[in-house]
Amino acid sequence: MGQVAWSYLWNSPRPAIRWLVILTYISLILSSWAWIVISSVFNGFTSFLEEVFQRVDPHIRIIGTGISDSLKQKIAAMPATEAVAGIYERIGIIRYGQRQAIVRVRFVDDSYGRVSQIGQQVVYGVGFPLEERGALIGAGVAARIVLLDREESPLWLYIIPSGRHLALTGVENLPRKNIIPQGIFSVQKEYDENWLIVSQRDWPNISGSYDVLEIRLKREKDIGDFTKEIRQTLPPSLIAQEPRRQHEGLFRILAQEKLLAMSGLGLLFLLTASGVICTLSTFLIHNKRDWALYQALGASPQWTYRLVSSIGWILLGIGGLTGMLLGILTVWTQDTFQWAKLRGGEGSLLQYFPVRLQIADIVELSGILILTGVGISLYTYYSLRKLSYRSALQGD
Repeated sequence: MGQVAWSYLWNSPRPAIRWLVILTYISLILSSWAWIVISSVFNGFTSFLEEVFQRVDPHIRIIGTGISDSLKQKIAAMPATEAVAGIYERIGIIRYGQRQAIVRVRFVDDSYGRVSQIGQQVVYGVGFPLEERGALIGAGVAARIVLLDREESPLWLYIIPSGRHLALTGVENLPRKNIIPQGIFSVQKEYDENWLIVSQRDWPNISGSYDVLEIRLKREKDIGDFTKEIRQTLPPSLIAQEPRRQHEGLFRILAQEKLLAMSGLGLLFLLTASGVICTLSTFLIHNKRDWALYQALGASPQWTYRLVSSIGWILLGIGGLTGMLLGILTVWTQDTFQWAKLRGGEGSLLQYFPVRLQIADIVELSGILILTGVGISLYTYYSLRKLSYRSALQGD
């Protein structure tokens, strides 16, 4: 039966049918190829962002109100803990000559260099430990104030206690201190354009409950279990965030964009499935005398149904599998050789399209192809039942 179906599919004496088969085959290839490639690009961007955030973010971050030093010591004493940093966060103004920028100031303790790897992202100067009055400045902040040389002009940091305080006193009356640009780091826009890191010991007036606790574990694979354990002991006012939850909004947007793109590809597959059904309809119409002749020679209706249905399955299987393999090959070559560049990516962290192939995307594509095949089989069964074999043999 397979050879007969293959002969009908590729060796039709009618040129129109042969061209229709080729066009349907190409559309199946392109649809399957696009599914694999676009899914891999979205997966690659998500994976790249996770990798970027891991360069700075802790394994676990605790946020909320009332974070005490006793809680920090309790977590530090847990066997899985490598280091814990207590952090105060304030809004500040950094001024360099006549230029200034609003920054998010992080007052860190001596453990911060062991918790965060931001010290390894320094592009100018040195990282941890912080010197007296030393500061690590985001590359975006440094660019906004055109920071060139620490000797050219003093660098002042003003701390804003509140918006009301700023409105009543003005910038010059805010708490301030002359700081030294120890290093400039570059990680990602979210950090580079906002962060300024200083040592809390240089600001004794910044004290009390921490704003954030950041935790580094001895083994990364313990994150899930440790998070569950610590959540059971935290009061309701505190939240423990694993790596993905620390940027939950961004990853949610990426997931929504991927869903939207996959929905568009789903509509493309629907059109492709319609093309396969049209091709199969053409086979049914142009070869109806053959189906009637098979039954007149003793073939069962089930045999005829399997023959016509197998034509659709062969076309669907070959086209879908070819597109899937081409998609996998495209992803592999991009991951290996980075031939597809990002326009304007020169000098940035990301210069080419990142890709990552996931088994789930292949399973989803296979499921779509199988569902399409089931729909084709049902259509074939319905069409053959409506066919008048006597009229077909008579040439009507």
